[in-house]
Amino acid sequence: MAFRIGLSRRSLSLLCVVSAGMAIAAFGAAIGSETPSKETRAGSRVEWAKRGDYGRRLEPKGDRVLHGAGQSDPEFRRYYDLMGGAKPLIYMTYVSLKPYPGRGDASRFFARLAEQLAQYGDTFLIPQIGLSMTRDGSPQEHYEQDVAAGKYDAEIETFCQGLRALKRPAFVRIGYEFNGGWNGYRPETYKAAWIRIVAALRKHNLDDVATVWCYHPSDGKKTYPPYYPGDQYVDWWGIDLFTPSHFAMDDAVAFVEEADARGLPVMIGESTPRGVGVLDGAKSWEAWFARYLDFIRRHRSVKAFCYISWDWANYARWKTWGNGRIGDNPVVLDRWRREMADPHYLHGAPETTVRNALAADGRR
Repeated sequence: MAFRIGLSRRSLSLLCVVSAGMAIAAFGAAIGSETPSKETRAGSRVEWAKRGDYGRRLEPKGDRVLHGAGQSDPEFRRYYDLMGGAKPLIYMTYVSLKPYPGRGDASRFFARLAEQLAQYGDTFLIPQIGLSMTRDGSPQEHYEQDVAAGKYDAEIETFCQGLRALKRPAFVRIGYEFNGGWNGYRPETYKAAWIRIVAALRKHNLDDVATVWCYHPSDGKKTYPPYYPGDQYVDWWGIDLFTPSHFAMDDAVAFVEEADARGLPVMIGESTPRGVGVLDGAKSWEAWFARYLDFIRRHRSVKAFCYISWDWANYARWKTWGNGRIGDNPVVLDRWRREMADPHYLHGAPETTVRNALAADGRR
């Protein structure tokens, strides 16, 4: 459940709370340490559970968690510049198989994405691509049934060619938030569409592209099983977390625990402090951020997260979500930077370092 259009805003003057030397040291520890410390930081209330080691595509080796952010290029850049040595590694973006106003076809999407990623120089970013088969907020326009029937094979082919042209690993969340009523997907046609897209990825030998099956917890009921295409077609499970209630919701906990039992890592594909924001500083931290980080630390299957640093209050549809931009409150920024200095997190780095840290072709 994410807004796709980014608007630039004036830069804010921010208090520098971490020295350059500390940031560089934290960065080096985050990339190089194979035995991270169990010290808790920045008010998190639980210690780290040892991460699972599942041997899946793009899974970080050892006891590590990939750090990602989004979801527009201007806001990613703002967040990136704030984070010193702990740069995000995953770059969130979105595309549809069917072009819509404001969202072009896959060939243009990948040309633009290549330009955006190139702006970050020696920091080798991995895109996390939300591939939709509906129109956001218009469930009556879902078309995964047509994808399953082969009517979008040409678009899938263009998508696969674009992934190959990027010449870098990528995560693809096919039909993300598959159970969300705002998408309109139906279980049987969704599964068939998923399998058809995965077959195309495999035909193209895209071994460094990982698929993420992405769930949205809602009322605590386990609504995800009917949509599952099968372990043989999925590389990661994914979950999107927004409200504070999500962190203790029965279906959210069951989801990450079942992924562990099946031998699959979990990506938090989208996350933002919905209804809390950052502007209340320590109060915001305790209400959302501490609970969010506890969720990551507590569940051994969670091996990647993506944070949406966004001022949702600027847009009528999401006005009640609040301002989630990390840099807009110095207390939250300070605590977030200190948390990201924990060596469990894997950050952006040069290409060789990133590739060495990932199981780029790992499969069971």
